[in-house]
Amino acid sequence: KTMKISRPLLITLASLLTRHHASAFMLTSRSSTTVSNLSANGIVSPRLLGGCVTSRHIVSQSHGLSALPTADDVSTDDFMKQLGHASQIIPLLHPQDGDKLLTDDESTSLLELLSRQFGHSDGIRGFFAVYLTSPESLIDEDVPSVLAEAVKSADTKVMVPLACMNVIMPTAMSSIHEDAELKECASKTASSGKKILRLLKGNDDVVRNCEAISRVCQGTEA
Repeated sequence: KTMKISRPLLITLASLLTRHHASAFMLTSRSSTTVSNLSANGIVSPRLLGGCVTSRHIVSQSHGLSALPTADDVSTDDFMKQLGHASQIIPLLHPQDGDKLLTDDESTSLLELLSRQFGHSDGIRGFFAVYLTSPESLIDEDVPSVLAEAVKSADTKVMVPLACMNVIMPTAMSSIHEDAELKECASKTASSGKKILRLLKGNDDVVRNCEAISRVCQGTEA
């Protein structure tokens, strides 16, 4: 079912989600000064500035898997480091004209890496904070098969709440923003989030989370 939410309720929901750090999208809503400082220190990818960016590859795809973080890195590093890991992984998921396509063995290795990253909240939040605002996800209609498989095989108790919030939060922000560019960026991020959430369509946890969000919007649940 389509859930229609009024603007006042969206504002209230956005406030609730922000206080509880519910969404990976939160990072893209921070001030450009804060994110620029993090970027200057090599902590946050430039693609996060303003929520929408136009630059493409951050890590040259020619480096292949040798430039990627290790399985231990994506399994144990905190949220901020996961942002950098995502910036290294994403170009391999969306090869551009002239890029070498991954072999079957390389695709398998990339799937294993993503599966390890999606094994915990910081990994999921860090990856999608970058991915959902990346040119690759905004332009390409289909979710890469390797990424889709990693999302579907992740623990739904961890993946589903974050996937839901990565749609709800930018949707709320697109209603709140007065600036046309910020509104458009939030709307595009929500569209990218929907592509990921559709991969989990029919899962009982998706239904439960959406019902819980609906109850919050209706004021029937704190």
